[in-house]
Amino acid sequence: MNCVIRSFSSPSHSFEQALVPPRMGDLNYRDAAWLGIVVGSMVAVMATFIAIFLSGLDSPDVIGSLRSGFVAGLAAAVVVTTFAYYRLRETSRSGRDLGAIREQEVTKVRAILAMIEDRAPGSGEGTWTVEEQVRRDRGVLVVDLHGLDAPSAAALADRLLERRSDLGRLKLITGRGEDTHSGSADPGIRPAVMQRLKVGAQKAEWQVIQKLSSVTLRPMGRAPTPKQWLGRFVVFVAPMTGAMTLAFRDLAGTGMEEQGMTFGAAAGLLMTALLSGYRDRSA
Repeated sequence: MNCVIRSFSSPSHSFEQALVPPRMGDLNYRDAAWLGIVVGSMVAVMATFIAIFLSGLDSPDVIGSLRSGFVAGLAAAVVVTTFAYYRLRETSRSGRDLGAIREQEVTKVRAILAMIEDRAPGSGEGTWTVEEQVRRDRGVLVVDLHGLDAPSAAALADRLLERRSDLGRLKLITGRGEDTHSGSADPGIRPAVMQRLKVGAQKAEWQVIQKLSSVTLRPMGRAPTPKQWLGRFVVFVAPMTGAMTLAFRDLAGTGMEEQGMTFGAAAGLLMTALLSGYRDRSA
C-alpha cells in the first residue's frame, strides 16, 4: 500500500497522477479496492467537516453532515475504484507477463549503457558497471550515476536521449551536486546531466522531474484514439456521473437538491470526459 499512499503526497500533481500510481503493474485488485477506501475515507472526513461548518457552528446539523460526508466519500471511492479497476483490466487484457517485461527492460537498459563503462573513471578496475548501477528499486528502473564523472555522465544522458524509442520511465541517481562527504557523487554530474536534458528531453517526449538527489524521466505519454476514448467514456460515465449526482444532491442541502443534482451530473460528465482522455505513459 505504500505506493498507493505516496501517490497523494503532492497536491500539485494532476488528478490523473493522483489516481494512478507510477506503475500500474505494482497494483492488484485488492490494492485498487484499498485505494478507493482510503480516498473515500479522506473525502468523507473533509466533506463532513465542510457540511458542519456550512450548517452553522451554533447549532450544527451533525446527522445531516455525516450523511453528506458518507455520500461524498462513497462517490469518491466509486470514482477512484472504477478508474483503478479499468486500468488493471486494460493491463491484464494485454496478456503481457509484467515480470518478464521488467527483466527485459533492465537487460535492455544495461545493454544500451554498456559503452559507458569504458568511459567511466577507473574503468579498468570496473568502478562503474551496468550490472551494479542499473537495477530496479521498488518497481522503478534506476540508473545510479555514482562512480561517473561529469563527461561520462553527460555521455550517458546523450545515450539515453539517443535511444529514447527503446526506453520508458527512468530514474537517474545524480547526487545533490555537492561534495558533502567521501561517498558523494561527483558534484559535476548533476549539472552535466541537466544541461543535456534541458536541450533534448522535450524533443524526446520525456518530462523531467527533479528531486534533491535524483532526476526522473517520465514519458509524456500517448493520447488515446477516439475509439479508446469512447470505450473508456462508456465504462466510466454511469458510476461516475451517478456518484457525483448523489454526492452534490446531499451537499446542496435542503431545498437545493435539484440544483445540486444538476451540478453533480454536469461535473460527473466533465470528470468522465477528462479521465477518458488520460495518456498511456508506459513508454
